[in-house]
Amino acid sequence: MKEALDRLLARLRMRLAKTPIPRFFSWWGTELLACLPERWRKLIAGSNEALLVEQDAEEFVVSRERERHTVELGRIARNLGAEAQVAEFRRLQASIQNPALRAIFCIPESSTLTRNLSLPAAAEDNLRQVLGFEMDRQTPFKADQVYFDSRIVARDSASRSLRVELIVLPKALLDPQLASIGGGAIDFDAVDVRSRTDGDGARRGINLLPVEKRARRRDMRLPLNLGLAAAAVLLLLFNMSESLSNRQIAVETMQAEVDKAAAAAREVVDLKKSLQDSIDGANFLSEKKRNGVLTIALLNDLTGRLNDDTYLERLSVERNQIQIQGQSKEAASLINVLGDSPFLGNPKLEGQIQPDPRTGKDRFTISAEPRSAVPAQAGQDTQDPGLQATVSGDGEPKEDSDGTP
Repeated sequence: MKEALDRLLARLRMRLAKTPIPRFFSWWGTELLACLPERWRKLIAGSNEALLVEQDAEEFVVSRERERHTVELGRIARNLGAEAQVAEFRRLQASIQNPALRAIFCIPESSTLTRNLSLPAAAEDNLRQVLGFEMDRQTPFKADQVYFDSRIVARDSASRSLRVELIVLPKALLDPQLASIGGGAIDFDAVDVRSRTDGDGARRGINLLPVEKRARRRDMRLPLNLGLAAAAVLLLLFNMSESLSNRQIAVETMQAEVDKAAAAAREVVDLKKSLQDSIDGANFLSEKKRNGVLTIALLNDLTGRLNDDTYLERLSVERNQIQIQGQSKEAASLINVLGDSPFLGNPKLEGQIQPDPRTGKDRFTISAEPRSAVPAQAGQDTQDPGLQATVSGDGEPKEDSDGTP
């Protein structure tokens, strides 16, 4: 199960390496580091430190690698006992600030066999397995006789091929060296190749040590990263919850202000309506008087237009209807006479003209519509008391005190 998971993770790492994402994060990390103070950059770069162990003719040389530069910490004699070698290694390891640095056993480049291979691009997903099959064909060893590692030097997308560098080290050469220091009691994290021709003795950056022989370290990065990711998610959820809560409070506050403003607006509308109703009530009679037909002016106009052989028995003014009842010797001609009145509109006879045997005149009923426009002169004439007329209950006009009808 673990091997299948390792293969799956390796396949995912290879596919990720084909994308521009690693190059982008590498560039981004470099730019971010450049913005930090130098002390912080050195602190972060400390994670790339390592403790190097090399076999010399009579001694084991222990060095500290930091920022691609190595500083010798001490030497351990090969003729010491295994326990003494382990104790001396632990002492040198404890002399540095970070004793948990990776321990890497370095061998000279001349002890390894290097081959450059051209493989199909599809072999990248199972590169180690493919190299194991190619081992006896590309080298004089079988796969179970060597420790090997590889590096992808270049990818050719046109030909869909890979250029791979294969580094091979016989087990018979490495196992005695690892057993000679501390009797094999010292666990190394990696076995790398260090070039003696370079001025700084740079490592290849490979690991020839098989997984089962590597030092077992508890990698705290995974749980730490998971914890940080969980904390980030919790903080994000908390932030979103607080944002929603604050927004809800703001919405409720705004809604309360809107409701208050709406209530004030409704109150203003009600007050305005009440005021308008009061104004309309106060102006109703004056408007009615101004726009309606004045009875006195109507009587004055009828008095001037009707001839002496015509008198009225009843005059009714109700809303939009004026009704005139009376007697006249020429009742049919009254329609034309009343049609010229500025107070009467569309006068017409209602029913038939009936003769009255007692008076010898024709009894008539005329209806008309009141006109809203009242001439100013007519309105002025209504103020003259000398032009007023009255109608008796029996239809006969009364005489004034001076004897005139």
